[in-house]
Amino acid sequence: MANTALKGFRPIYVKGGGSVTLRRGRVLTNNTTAIFLYDAVVDATDGSYVVATTGTTATQGSANGCVYTDAAGTRREAKYLPAATLYTSSGIAPDNASYVYLVDNLVSTMFTASCSTALTLTDINQNFAMTLSAGSTTTGLSGHFITATGKNTTATLPWRLQDFEIGSATNDVDAANVAIIVAPNCTFDEPALSASTGA
Repeated sequence: MANTALKGFRPIYVKGGGSVTLRRGRVLTNNTTAIFLYDAVVDATDGSYVVATTGTTATQGSANGCVYTDAAGTRREAKYLPAATLYTSSGIAPDNASYVYLVDNLVSTMFTASCSTALTLTDINQNFAMTLSAGSTTTGLSGHFITATGKNTTATLPWRLQDFEIGSATNDVDAANVAIIVAPNCTFDEPALSASTGA
């Protein structure tokens, strides 16, 4: 059975119980790149959040919607932040700024994603890079997914395979585009990587 790729990184549960909760992170005034629903995002040294541009970069989880001011001056909540959604403002949290919603408890939150190639049980606890394909302006959904190319035990790769999604009739765990459960290796809100190897 062929799997349908599940694009992006979708928060699904919190280890130990509880609900997935979100907080907002500011997007800078000069952002010119769309941030789609479930895109991997990173924090920059200036305190802003941007879409990941390198498949091996440490990630702060994924974007889970956004809020912004459109060209007509209307405040909107949406699945994704359109490209070149610019605003003029100053201060830490201006009313007209663009924001993305981020997972609040990154340490304990698990995400589901797809891997472009078939995996095996020996891949559990291995670390993986991302392929950063473009999202869809029609659905608002991310085009990001896990790639097995260069998988390793080093935590310089952004995601660690925790398990396969088992029990779904639409997920063939022995085929490409398998739905998997992953955890981010950068589990604190800073640009530095986690020291864990995942071996």
